[in-house]
Amino acid sequence: MEAIKTIKRKFTMIIVGLLFLFLINLFYLAGLYNTIAEETAKSVLQCIEESDNEEILYRFNVISSLSDESTQNISIEKSGKNLELDIFGRLIKELRLKIHQSIDSLIPINLPVLDSLIVSNFKHKGISAQVYCSEIIDLHTGNVMASSRTVTAQMKTHFHLYEYDTENRYAYKIYTASMTGAVLKRMSGILATTFLTIVLLAYAFVYFIKTVVRQKTLEEMKRDFTNNMTHELNTPISVAYSAVDTLLNFKQGESREKSRQYLNICIEQLSHLRDLVEHILSMSMDRSKNLAINKVHIELKPLFTQIIGRQKLKTEKHIDTDILLLPENLTVYADEIHFGHIINNLIDNAIKYSLAHVKIEIKAYLDDKYCILSIKDNGIGINRENQKHIFDRFYRVPHGNLHNVKGYGLGLFYVKTMIERHDGEITVKSAPNKGTEFIIKIPVK
Repeated sequence: MEAIKTIKRKFTMIIVGLLFLFLINLFYLAGLYNTIAEETAKSVLQCIEESDNEEILYRFNVISSLSDESTQNISIEKSGKNLELDIFGRLIKELRLKIHQSIDSLIPINLPVLDSLIVSNFKHKGISAQVYCSEIIDLHTGNVMASSRTVTAQMKTHFHLYEYDTENRYAYKIYTASMTGAVLKRMSGILATTFLTIVLLAYAFVYFIKTVVRQKTLEEMKRDFTNNMTHELNTPISVAYSAVDTLLNFKQGESREKSRQYLNICIEQLSHLRDLVEHILSMSMDRSKNLAINKVHIELKPLFTQIIGRQKLKTEKHIDTDILLLPENLTVYADEIHFGHIINNLIDNAIKYSLAHVKIEIKAYLDDKYCILSIKDNGIGINRENQKHIFDRFYRVPHGNLHNVKGYGLGLFYVKTMIERHDGEITVKSAPNKGTEFIIKIPVK
């Protein structure tokens, strides 16, 4: 009980620690997001300012071309700027307002060109946000003085203001898509590594929990198995000892009937003791990967007859058997000891989990390179949800109405393990109150 409490405390501490680290990580990610969002907003304003400078240059060149009565191709891409643009850019920073006002009085601002320039500058700075349109706003009145295109309700979700004329309070209002995507794209590296770290931690924690629970379950199984097996081993030894002691010391052996009675008790208890030892042996042998399988040809009919005869001596139930072999002298190529244990376990289960009148049908025949063996009973059957677990170690199907059936959940586990060691397979067909059929498919040499 104390161990369970300790494990729970450790689990709680680990979960609390992971949640604390997760919250701290979220806090720093939120701070990083805000910082990058502020930097992106500054970059957007710089792009608008640069685009405004380039748009002024564009109109200046238009005016020059008109005065020279010549036409030129003027690129609005950043890659087409020459030394004149660099010198003029520095002059614009100092005389921006006066130049803006002077040129605005000669030729109006070309907002479509401004939009194109902003898009170009966004690409240059790595800002992945769509530019919808731009407007000129009078900040005194809030009126729209000009627009590059008709503004819809969908465009008005996000905008940036840049005041280019501080005397007249004129500003650009640039409508763009939300900057959240652009900010998250710049954070993609840290977000990806953080997500992978969280996934790996979650996987490691779940794996740790499963491992601890599995170890705890195995430890409980081991403890229960040891306690039960100790009790079960002690019972036949004590009974047999008492019977022999009675024969020797209380002159019960003088009566032939009494002698037979006490000797039968000894035989029953020693048989039970042998079965327990076989269970332990089968479990220990399963742990050995180098277990030797000595295959020989085994004739099935004598084997079935011998096992059924031995089982009839152990039980008070009435047993009817129907054996059908095709051909009659059918043989299998298997380890004689282990294959005998396999058949004995299946027939023993058929008797244990049947009522007073037991009917067992055994069929075997050849199918290409395999021998197909079927053992069917008229017992209480197995629910569908329990069938997938019956070959697990220590698993026992719960039967609320049967309290006299003892076992350790090793028989069918041993059967499946040994059949697989013979390169075969076993399946089960069953339904409650309709009996159970085990079908073995084992290779023929």
